[in-house]
Formats: sequence, C-alpha cells, structure tokens
Amino acid sequence: MALRSNYDNSRTSFPLYFGRQTKFGDAASTPLNMIKLKVEQQVNASFPLIHQVATTMTFKNYHNRVLEGALEFTLPATATICGFGLDVDGVIVDGVVVEKEKARVTFEKEVRKGVDPGLVEMVKGNIFRTRVYPMPPGGIRIVRVIYQDQAQIKNDCFLFHIPIDFNTILENLDISLVCTHTSNDGQPKFVSNGKFQQPFVNSNGRYCSEIHQANVKPMKDEQRITYKLKNLTPGQPIHSVEIDPDDRSQAYFALSYMPPLSQSSSRVPNNQKTMSICILWDASLSRANLENRNHEIQMLKKILNTWESNGININLTVVVFRNELEEPRSFNLQVQDYWSKLNQFLTNVSYDGATNLFQLATLSTTIPNVTHYFLFSDCLSTIGNDEPAFFNNLTTKPIWIFNANATHDPTNFSLIDYLTNLSGGGYISREKIMAQNNAIDIVQWIDRPQTRYFNTNTINDTDVHDIYPSHSIILAPNAERFILVGKMSSSATANIAVNFITSNQLYRKELTINKVDPKSD
Repeated sequence: MALRSNYDNSRTSFPLYFGRQTKFGDAASTPLNMIKLKVEQQVNASFPLIHQVATTMTFKNYHNRVLEGALEFTLPATATICGFGLDVDGVIVDGVVVEKEKARVTFEKEVRKGVDPGLVEMVKGNIFRTRVYPMPPGGIRIVRVIYQDQAQIKNDCFLFHIPIDFNTILENLDISLVCTHTSNDGQPKFVSNGKFQQPFVNSNGRYCSEIHQANVKPMKDEQRITYKLKNLTPGQPIHSVEIDPDDRSQAYFALSYMPPLSQSSSRVPNNQKTMSICILWDASLSRANLENRNHEIQMLKKILNTWESNGININLTVVVFRNELEEPRSFNLQVQDYWSKLNQFLTNVSYDGATNLFQLATLSTTIPNVTHYFLFSDCLSTIGNDEPAFFNNLTTKPIWIFNANATHDPTNFSLIDYLTNLSGGGYISREKIMAQNNAIDIVQWIDRPQTRYFNTNTINDTDVHDIYPSHSIILAPNAERFILVGKMSSSATANIAVNFITSNQLYRKELTINKVDPKSD
C-alpha cells in the first residue's frame, strides 16, 4: 500500500488488480470487482515510436461496509507512467507528479486535515500502487492511469501492444484505438485475429477503431491487442516537435536515428580469445520457479557450447547471492565433465530470503580480470541501498541480464536499463530465451562491436538545450532505435550533428529539426 492514514485503523483493505499480478497482501482477501474497463490508445504516425494508453477502471464494492482498496497496476516493460486520476464526487481529478519526499509531506498534511488524498507510488520494478478510499457500500470508484509505451520495431513495421487485462466479468468494455497523421500507404492493420478488434475507419488520415461490448468474460491467456504501422522510411531519421505549453517561445523535440554498422566490423572476431565470465545467480525467493530457472540453465549451456565450438577459452566464476553473497565458485571448462558439475551446482541452489543486489558492486575488486558479467535476476532488490550509481564500478564491463520469468511477473526494468546501457551489455528476456536458434542470436549480440553515442553539437545559431541523454552511453547491441530529446526555439529550425563512436571510429550524422508548424497546434 502506498501510505495508510493512522486515524482509522478499523478499515478493511482489499486488493484491486490491473495486469497479470496475482499476489498481493493478505492471501485471504477477496479482490474488489472491476465492473468497467475503458482503454484509449493513440499514436501520431509522424512519430510512431511512442504511443499513449489511458486505462480507466471502475471498481464496485459489493460489501455492506466502507472499504479501502489498494490498486496494483502492472505497466508494460518499456512503459512510463505519465498520468493518474481518481474520482472525487464522480469526477476524475488528475494527480500531479512531485518529488518523492515532497509527496509524502503533502500527503501527511492532507491526512492531518482529515482529507483522504490519493497517492500513487512505484513499489517495485514495473508495478505501481495506490490506495482507494472510501469505497462506499454498494458504491463505485474510478481510477485512471495514463502511460506512454515504446513501439516494437519488427520487419520494417511499428508494432503497438495494448494490454486488455481483467479477471472478472465486465459490465462494459470500451476500447478506442486512434492513429493520426497517417498516409494512404501507412494505414494501421491488426497483426492477428483477436477477440477485441474492429476494422479501422479512415477520416482524413485519422484512423479509428472502437469496440463496445457488454457482459464480457475474461480469457485464460494474456489479453492484448496488437496492430502495426508500416515504416515507410526504414533506416531514416524521424523527429517530432511540440510547443512547450508553459513557454510558447520554446519547443520540445524528439529524434530517432540509428547509425549503421560498417560491414567490416559487424562482428568481433573471437578466435583464440579468452573470456572471463562471472555468473551472478540470484537465489532469492522471487526466483523460486524451478521451471524458469531450468530455461536459464539450458540457455547458459547453449551459449558456452557455442563459444567452445569456436575455440574460445572460457574462465568461469559463479557467485550465488541473496541478502548476502556466497563464496565464488570456479569451474574449469577444459575438464570434460565440467557441465555436469556446473549443472548440478545451479540445479541444487535453494531459493529463499531477500535480495540485496547492491552488494554485487564489491565484486569488481574481489574477482579481477572479468570480461563479461552474466546476471541471472529480475533485478528486484528488497534490501540495501537503492542508488544505481553504486554499480558504476561493476559497469566497466558488459553486464548481460538473463530473466526467464513470465512477462507479467514483477521486474525492475529501470535498473536493467541503467546497468545494460551504462555497461554496454543487454537484457535477455524470456521471449529471447525461449526463441528458436536463440543461443546463436545471443552470442552474436554479445560479440557484436559496441556503438557509443558520444555527444550532440549545434551547427547553426539556434538555442538547443536540455539534451538527453546528457552524457555518453553505449547503445545496446540489438538496439532498434536511439532516441534523443531536448528543447529548442519554437520559431527556428535547428541544425545539429549527432556523434557516435563505432569500432573506435567517429561517425557523425548531421540532421535538421524543423521549427513548429503553427497549423499543427
């Protein structure tokens, strides 16, 4: 629960869910029913890398007493929450994003006034939680969550995945999909036949698909809608500019571009190379699913076999950790039956206790000469320091994170992105672990030369500032896009140069960001 006021301890708190989350608080509690679900998705086809989803949930209290609800909302892996609203007297009131400590102070002030404010907090990984009070007997409460998610790029198309998750019979289900600024050659199309979809209707380049159903039963499988837009200019930069509503002389811009890799350096030669791999194995209770762990073990075996067949010498160290680190174990891959020993060791690991990821930062000095870290974890740290900068000594070498947990299980994607972006590693999700020919693809990602974003220069006199990333970062080996954002004058076109380093060579791309079109406002 986000925060609970102290002046009324007689309340009964019941869980509310959105997403495929199944564990929350007291297992004996019965979730309050979601009776209505409204999902509104929209994307601007001129910059289709980001789309926005607003999910409005209506819950009903069938009990004969006032209840307090606690809503858990599971975001997609690549999503960022940008709006939250809670109904007050039947009207949804939007929340304001503030600093964490300021939010707590404001919350406590309102509680002392006898007011029940709403507070949404990120509790772990991609899960947000808020309290909903009061839930009147026989009454309803409405919660709205707005988030922005990244499109998936595949086969020269942008894919948009919209979760439609519920586990009770809905009185009403309303879905709206809107795609604006679409050309005749790039109309949206559904990827597969699904239960919740209607054909898109075109109105002057604005495509809409609406679904309105009553008495809708939940499905056993994961429920989502997926549609695609064709990328009409693959490999070319795209950008979007919008006026700052608080200062119309300024504008925000977003730019997407990926530098090409030279043909001669598409892969680092590994022949006669020695690799020192340190396996960091998370044995905390959240990873107790042995079937998922077996998938990870088999993937590790395939990767090691692939490198061995290429004549690569591998030094292997394994560190098991929970709330404390176990002593490192070394395995000699030159010994014929090394795998049976390694497999037995990993298979017999017991899973219990809390997770302290931040103790791993000390390994850079205790285990020298590491070339790669393989971290098997969901990156949910339950104890210890929560400042990612503590990992900076560890990120001097690539960190590859493996996680075979299901997509709806809690995962700390923000920490995963921090570690992989800073170190030049990557994230191996369940989808990649389970894919065909997966080991070959993963080995190629690991062996591929690193491409680093270096900096951005302004060519003309336009004031371009607040650029993010604000520092040099390594692009993921399998990155689909590199996005640069910042601010500029709304009345002038900006000419910039984005600099990358690939295989120790500077690659410079000059780009033009057009001024704001007043007709689009």
